[in-house]
Amino acid sequence: MRRINSNTNILSNLINKIISNPKLSQKLDNLKALEFFDEIIGKNIQKYILDTKIFNNKLFIKVKSATVRNELSYQKDKIIKEINSKIGKQIISEIILK
Repeated sequence: MRRINSNTNILSNLINKIISNPKLSQKLDNLKALEFFDEIIGKNIQKYILDTKIFNNKLFIKVKSATVRNELSYQKDKIIKEINSKIGKQIISEIILK
């Protein structure tokens, strides 16, 4: 029984070291931010979004409807605040709609 427990501890330490890597942790935070963005906007608006990505703390959103683009432009500040508050740090500084 001790052997299994020690292997579990070694594995958990290894996972923590991997996750604490700054390059990897930033990418994981970006993935979380994209998930939170999908939660915030909901399924109805999500239908009109073609692509989302984060680059240099900017959230790029490619939208196929001008009406949805206009609606999202009014909610940019609210979306940024919600994503950053859910993650707990400043991940998104700007939203760019295309």
